[in-house]
Amino acid sequence: MSVLGTAPLEQVGTLLVRGLVSGIACYLAIRVTDGLFAQLAAAVFFTIVLAVPWELVNRLVGREPNDGE
Repeated sequence: MSVLGTAPLEQVGTLLVRGLVSGIACYLAIRVTDGLFAQLAAAVFFTIVLAVPWELVNRLVGREPNDGE
């Protein structure tokens, strides 16, 4: 497979991980807190906590977060 052929696969993987992180963050925020503003704050917090490892892996491997976009 050529280098250009792997770019869409990496973009799909990144999109899936971002969607999964967002969904998990929203689910945890709803389960942990009561009230709209507390849920929004918790969703932002969980998104940051869950997204940081993915970004660290991308940087350690040497890929830029917005490659091909």
